[in-house]
Amino acid sequence: MSVAGKLWSRLRGNRPVRRLRLLVDHELTVGEFSLSCGYETGLDKELLSRQAVLARKAPSDAKMRFLDVGGRDGKLSYLLGNTGPLRFNPQVYTANRRKFDAAYDYFGVDLRPAGENVLVGDLCMPDFVGRHSEFASAFDVIYSNNVFEHLRKPWIAAANILHLMKPGGICITIVPFAQRYHEDPADYFRYTPAGIVSMFEDQAPIRALYAGFDIRARRYDWQGGGDANDIVPIDHFGAWRETWYTLVILEKL
Repeated sequence: MSVAGKLWSRLRGNRPVRRLRLLVDHELTVGEFSLSCGYETGLDKELLSRQAVLARKAPSDAKMRFLDVGGRDGKLSYLLGNTGPLRFNPQVYTANRRKFDAAYDYFGVDLRPAGENVLVGDLCMPDFVGRHSEFASAFDVIYSNNVFEHLRKPWIAAANILHLMKPGGICITIVPFAQRYHEDPADYFRYTPAGIVSMFEDQAPIRALYAGFDIRARRYDWQGGGDANDIVPIDHFGAWRETWYTLVILEKL
């Protein structure tokens, strides 16, 4: 090994090396690059979501009710522990979990039975609320994270969610605007903030508290694992490089 190589090895120690690549963009650029879109793009979907959840106060000594659409295990790792794209902080999670458990009773929605606290069935079916009539207007918070792209009839799901919410309750929807195709069990839609808001306001009076984009993972080089039909073609920059999430937090009036 050269003297320079030995010095570099000694300085680096066992620390991982961040590899740098010089990429030359030789594609055609089209459009006006000095403008921004009509919605805010700097939202932190996890931070804003958990602030909205943990800031709510029960009107009595009874706990509030939280419904996790597409959830069944109750972990809420993204909501309570993520501090950035693909960054989970156990200390943050533990502190937020303690606050959550003191304020809420957790319920989930899933196609498969998974315990007494899971509402079993297809949220896209018109009779879903009728099958769970004891939970009509019962929930203070209804949360879905990367679920609506997999719903075949999301407008029916939106109506059912509003029927399950208390007046004054909030609905938090995180969903891709731009993301690679991925089946779970199928992949149907991508959404703008306006699309989510309009789908809910067509069902009942609502007020949007937040509506915008989280683009912090925009330049991540994301490739699927193949188990969800999620492999994408690779170009000069890698795999999928334009991931935007839509965040909408709305209140039922």
